[in-house]
Amino acid sequence: MGNDFIVRARILEKIYIERTVTSTRLSKVIGIDYKKIMSMFNILRDRYGIYVWTDVLQSKLGLGLVTVLLKGLKLRPPRDPSIWSEIAIRLPYLRSITWTPTGELHIVFQSPLRTDIIGVEDVKENIAFIQKFDFVLRSKPLIELLNMFVDLEFKELVEKGLDIAMEHSYRIDREYVLSPRKFDGLDLAILNILEPHPGITLRGLAQEVNKALNKAYSVASIEYHLNKHVENMVLGYRISNYAQSYRLSETVSSIVLSCRDPLEFCSRTISHPFIVSCVGNSYNNVAAVNICAPSEYQGSFTLRFIEKSTSYGCSEALANIQYLAVPPYITIFAVPRPRPKEYTQDLDEARIEYDPHARAWSVVIDLRQVVNTLTNYLGS
Repeated sequence: MGNDFIVRARILEKIYIERTVTSTRLSKVIGIDYKKIMSMFNILRDRYGIYVWTDVLQSKLGLGLVTVLLKGLKLRPPRDPSIWSEIAIRLPYLRSITWTPTGELHIVFQSPLRTDIIGVEDVKENIAFIQKFDFVLRSKPLIELLNMFVDLEFKELVEKGLDIAMEHSYRIDREYVLSPRKFDGLDLAILNILEPHPGITLRGLAQEVNKALNKAYSVASIEYHLNKHVENMVLGYRISNYAQSYRLSETVSSIVLSCRDPLEFCSRTISHPFIVSCVGNSYNNVAAVNICAPSEYQGSFTLRFIEKSTSYGCSEALANIQYLAVPPYITIFAVPRPRPKEYTQDLDEARIEYDPHARAWSVVIDLRQVVNTLTNYLGS
């Protein structure tokens, strides 16, 4: 792609695991004018189709992931998109709902690390797979490989690129990733705004927070929360998406593996542009890697990745779950945040996420409630 892309991408590489947020504060740390940082994010998106987000570490929020694959339910995406909001209110911690090509429903909950999962026996005939994960690392492709991606050198990324990625390991502090931090509702509101707006200025962030919460926090107050709380809950910046013009596969392969050290393994996989994310369970040594490559290379890259993983402390794949990643077969929700009182006043504990008074998450996922709610709203 040339020097223009490389120069801008090098800034991105420099801040991949830098925990300072807002372009205003970041400029002081890396010695680059904040306008150049904002320009870098905008040009990567508008000219090269590379979308960058702030990388919020959900494990720092005390949140993990619960993946459930449901079978035997005759469900379909709703004709009215507003139905998704109704479902999200009634199901706590819902992160994503996707369909598999064979008709199963793949659901991910972004839930507390100590979540109690109840109602399993009541719907066990509908559960094909269930697994908890306590951390997630997201895409931070090496600039050499990102340049190959922009230049459409997909065959090289399958063959040479995977070797380069797996040989590289980000130096990620294990204790930092796996240790939750204290936070409050304001911190959640800040994170919700920061995540999709990596180039926002400090002043702009304060304005957006005040608009969202109908408050009047000063810039100094917002910066205090960044310094004391928010910047202890992020891992720099990540690639969140690529433009549709790259014609990535309509399916994502989620490869579940038994690994000796899931965190170390994930710190390698995220170096490749085709790896969306890598999640792990540090207690039972299970990892799951989400792969989305251009359609022509999705299958060959997935197979080569599974083969390659055995050289880095992982066994053969325990499962290969494919799910459709195109509308209307996918819906994704944002970082959990305090719900408006009118939504929560008549709901029981199992339907409320964050308790602002206790500054804690409620910790129940009722799979019977999940199946009943989905059937009511999405049933044929």
